[in-house]
Amino acid sequence: MDWRDRARRQAGVIARPQLRADGLTEREVDGLVARRELVELAPAVYSPRPVPSSTRQRLWAAALWSGGVISHRSAACLWKLPVEPSGAVHVTVADRRFRKTVPGVRLHRVPLVRLHRTSYDGLPVTDRARTVVDLLRTERFDRASDLLDRAIQQGWIDEFTLAHAISSEPGRTGNVQLRWLLAGIEPGAHAESERLLHRILRRGGLTGWVPQYPITTPGGTVYADVAFPERRIVIEVDGQRHHVVRFEQDRTRQNQLVALGWRVLRFTWARLTQQPDGVLAEIVQLLAA
Repeated sequence: MDWRDRARRQAGVIARPQLRADGLTEREVDGLVARRELVELAPAVYSPRPVPSSTRQRLWAAALWSGGVISHRSAACLWKLPVEPSGAVHVTVADRRFRKTVPGVRLHRVPLVRLHRTSYDGLPVTDRARTVVDLLRTERFDRASDLLDRAIQQGWIDEFTLAHAISSEPGRTGNVQLRWLLAGIEPGAHAESERLLHRILRRGGLTGWVPQYPITTPGGTVYADVAFPERRIVIEVDGQRHHVVRFEQDRTRQNQLVALGWRVLRFTWARLTQQPDGVLAEIVQLLAA
């Protein structure tokens, strides 16, 4: 392969070992650098002129320089996870003795098994599940909790993923936060609002309810947050941040359920947190009707 072709496939980035593998001598590489035909982006990592700078180029340069994989917030952007982008490129390297630094690169020195790495358009990156777990360890707790809700809703991870992450890497920084997050997961709950509803139902001693109950409608199968199938009662809850699009979708779903003969109660996050006894009373009243 011509080294220029390799560089094009790597967002305009190539490392010195790759140049040597493509047939150039050390002297020829030094000559290209001296003539500014190769511009150094990081130690022994270059970009041929003219190649405009890009985010993908920065990711490739960090990965080739460190020999690691793109991870954490940088990997989250590739997987389109709901986290804030980072100004630095996050890279995980398996060698704890790797102490080199380069501006704009944040190193995480953690052994990474092959099962947790993949490629994204050829770029070495942590897979989506590992990326989520890494972020749950390192993000602020409230942000991590929001991410966990989304990850469980989308099926990116489950409680067994968290439990395995803790047991397989004992002593790892961030495990305490993972344990707190794991302890907050309710079986069948897909969000903190649903977990809170489950606690209210159990505290009231109510039985016969099923979380995430599938119901077939003309528009397809929907999953009720909580259902009392024998009574044909559905309980729906709105999360802390109930967006306009979700609002419209929920109302459409609610109309479909009512048309099929289900009675529907809906509670907001404010009601669940500020008036849990009132929520329980309304559910009991409907069950007794």
